[in-house]
Amino acid sequence: MRILAVDDDPVVLDLLRNALTTDEMNCELVCCESAEEAIDVMETDINPFDCFLLDIMLPGIDGIELCDNIRQVTEYRTTPIIIITASREPNLMGRAFYAGATDFVTKPLNGLDLGARINTASMLNDSMLRERQAQHTLAEMTAKMRIRFDEALALQAEGVTDLKTMENDLLRLPQGCYAMHLFSLDVEGLRDVHEHVSAPAFRQHLEHVADAAAQALDGMSWKLAYAGNGRFAGIVMGRARLNCEDIHAKATATLLANWDEARCEAEKPPVLRMTALSEQRLWSGRSAGDHLHNALNDFTAMEADDMSVGYAIAAE
Repeated sequence: MRILAVDDDPVVLDLLRNALTTDEMNCELVCCESAEEAIDVMETDINPFDCFLLDIMLPGIDGIELCDNIRQVTEYRTTPIIIITASREPNLMGRAFYAGATDFVTKPLNGLDLGARINTASMLNDSMLRERQAQHTLAEMTAKMRIRFDEALALQAEGVTDLKTMENDLLRLPQGCYAMHLFSLDVEGLRDVHEHVSAPAFRQHLEHVADAAAQALDGMSWKLAYAGNGRFAGIVMGRARLNCEDIHAKATATLLANWDEARCEAEKPPVLRMTALSEQRLWSGRSAGDHLHNALNDFTAMEADDMSVGYAIAAE
């Protein structure tokens, strides 16, 4: 197993070497003292890494930003990233988690605990590799199958996750209150699109919207997932007020600029509507997950009521 460890403390790097290069662990360890050095190593090393150990407090680019940079590399989108920290401050841990961290270990480091975390990361990496291979095969088999309108699809869009993963991420947050904003992004008229275009074109509609939203949220710590029924659910971490109008304007402009008429089987992109799901700004992971879940259920029920009214009018 190849591991890239980044820490500006030589004592910590020596401890990692002693703990991880034993015959029992059998790890190939590459050590860097800064994020900048680690980025150079990733760009020049032809052999990929199976796990990353990142100190959260680094000079220059810190461990959270480095974690985010690693997640931007397609090859490392799901590779385990373990954060090394002496802090238990909830917002700091939350930022690291939403930048893509898989797990945390606290200083002073315990060799046995670290070894167990590495072994778990290794098993997780193997599991994810098998899952990606299975998903790739399944995607080829089902590319032209019909997609249900209420289906919470996993989209191939940078930084966008699936709904179940996002809800589980919230539940896995360490205990504490986090500054975060919950919002929805609705794609208006998508039901009509669903009825008139092919399944691949419908997916293209959603992935174009997801890409546009991701660009509009650039610079923030965010999560976005498609929940079905033409609605995306999203989270932005941070205390600053969420400017829905600004994000909506940026997403709309990007969608217009990048719209692929041929692949989407539609001349114009859909209209978007962004809505804050609550004025509350401080949440525990569980309370945020519950509120998001309830908001999506309420929306689905409202959609069903609208459909019932439509059928009644048609029958008359």
